[in-house]
Amino acid sequence: MYKIDSNMDINSKYPKGRKSLAIDVDTYDMLQTICNSERRTKIDQLKLLIEREYQKINEEGSQLSAAS
Repeated sequence: MYKIDSNMDINSKYPKGRKSLAIDVDTYDMLQTICNSERRTKIDQLKLLIEREYQKINEEGSQLSAAS
């Protein structure tokens, strides 16, 4: 467990606009396998997967609204 020093500036460790994200080892390994096959970095692959899912959710929401 990490202890946060009250004098430490959190923004000095992580650039503004970035958050850390912890995932289990199995998921990490799956992500690494995907990255290797797609020749992408983990962050690029995560961004792509999240953007695709986000678009899919928005499209489904639009279709539901249009059907009402």
